[in-house]
Amino acid sequence: MKLAEIFSNYYTVRQELMAVVERLTPDQLAFTAPNHPNSIARLLVHIAETEYGWLDMVALKKETVFDSSRFEKISALPEILKLLEYHFDEFSRYLENEDLNDWDRVFYALPESDVKVSKRWLVWHVVEHQARHRGQIFMLMRMQNLEVPNV
Repeated sequence: MKLAEIFSNYYTVRQELMAVVERLTPDQLAFTAPNHPNSIARLLVHIAETEYGWLDMVALKKETVFDSSRFEKISALPEILKLLEYHFDEFSRYLENEDLNDWDRVFYALPESDVKVSKRWLVWHVVEHQARHRGQIFMLMRMQNLEVPNV
C-alpha cells in the first residue's frame, strides 16, 4: 500500500487551503493578529519550507545544509502559490512512491532531541503540520471577517 493512500487527507487539506487563499488580497495576506507574529503569507511559506526541510533535507537527503534564504523574502501571492505548488508536487511524489515497507525504521534522529524520525513519523508530521497551520490561517481570515470553508 502506498503512503498516498494512507495519507490522502494531505491532498484534501491542501486543496481546501489553496481554494481559499488564492483569492486573498495583499492586505489580507499580510494581516497579523495581536500577539501573533505570523501573517497568512508567512504561514503559507512556512508550510512549503517545512515540506522542503523534511523531504529534501531529511527523507531524500538532497541537500546537507538547510537553506531558508529561498523562503525569507517571498510574500507576493503568485510567488507563494508557485512555492506551495512545487513543494506539494514534490511531497506528493514521495507519498506516491513510498509504501509501508520499513515505515517504522528510524533513519534520522534530531540532534539534541528525543525525536527519532521514521518514514511514518516524517509523513505524519508534515501532514499534521499543514492541517494545523490551515486552522491558523482560517482563524486569521475569520478575524478579518472573511469567509472560510466549514471544515
